[in-house]
Amino acid sequence: MADDAALIAHLLRRLTFGPHPGQVDELAPLGVPAAIEQLLTSAALTPDEPQLGTGDDYTILRQWWRRLLAAPEAGLHEKMVWFWHGHLTSSLSKCEPALMLIQHRLYRKHALGNMRAFLQEITVDPAMLEWLDGSGSTATAPNENYSRELMELFALGLGNYSEADVRAGSIALAGWTVDHDGGIRTSFDESQAPTEPVDFLGRSVAGAAEVVDAVCDHEAFAPWIAGKVYEFLVGDPPADDRRAELAAGFRDGGLEIRPLVEAIVRHPSFLETRLNRPRSGIEWFIAAQSFFDAEFDEWRLYELGQVPFEPPNVAGWPGNERWVSAGAVMVKAAAAWDYSGDSPTFETDDPVAEVLAKASIHEVSDETLAVLREAAAAVEGRREKSSLLHALVPCTPEFNLA
Repeated sequence: MADDAALIAHLLRRLTFGPHPGQVDELAPLGVPAAIEQLLTSAALTPDEPQLGTGDDYTILRQWWRRLLAAPEAGLHEKMVWFWHGHLTSSLSKCEPALMLIQHRLYRKHALGNMRAFLQEITVDPAMLEWLDGSGSTATAPNENYSRELMELFALGLGNYSEADVRAGSIALAGWTVDHDGGIRTSFDESQAPTEPVDFLGRSVAGAAEVVDAVCDHEAFAPWIAGKVYEFLVGDPPADDRRAELAAGFRDGGLEIRPLVEAIVRHPSFLETRLNRPRSGIEWFIAAQSFFDAEFDEWRLYELGQVPFEPPNVAGWPGNERWVSAGAVMVKAAAAWDYSGDSPTFETDDPVAEVLAKASIHEVSDETLAVLREAAAAVEGRREKSSLLHALVPCTPEFNLA
């Protein structure tokens, strides 16, 4: 087992957007069990909302959340807000900033709350209604997008519903509209809704709330959500028996999200499963900003392919491999080189150890260590040595893995 510093760095990578400088040293005296408890019970951020309506709302909204994510105080709640944004998706590519901010409030409200309540609200959320074309859908000409994605991606997974369920769900969900006149609001027009119940997932439903209840009560729901949360926090899908165990606790606990997260994190396997997935684009971006003590330009996130409020499609961001693709590596190397020239010189006689500690890297392979020591020995001046090592460390496997 790794030492406490390495384990705490692991906890911070998985449960926050850290580690930020000093955070490992701050938590280390507590010991690992107490550090886990502190991170699990950390307070949610309560930020002031951005002022929209300036003509530059898209930039303002993205920048506002990007800075929240990068705040050292951002903890488990913010990490879960980010998770739900990539799971129950909508995007600025189709929804205006004011709608996305309304939806963001739901993520903040329910990030560690009750999943049934969360799904009830987001089903008739104005951004979701526009993103998946539910606004204006009628029982006689229903749009099937949300009904399909609710089951396929959000809640059940392929193989757990039929095309008849998709059709029936779309009829039961009809009647909702987003109204932009005099402010954003949703309204329900009973004349556009079904006049009688439909058969959906083996039960009779007559509206959006009953559709959501049928989904949440389905036998595939708890395993699907438990598996998605587990994979986000642990990095790999759970084994079948672990998924079943987590799903049973989630279901029996009334679909509360916080106990599910705690069950995942408190299990011994959570500490044992380290450095097994790449940091995502936003995770690397925030870690690199913290390492260099600088705020990067937003266009670097566009190059990495993970911009807040802009998931590429309804499935969210694609899997882990893209974050260590050749293109991503080149973007990271260019950013690290650009900022390395302003790096402070070292204060010790072991610059490699000093720069690794600054990056909160407490587990390093012999290969990485040898490359860094060879690079440090290849240049003479303190300034040149610092710049080179600062350019190299964000490109190491250890910095790129969570």
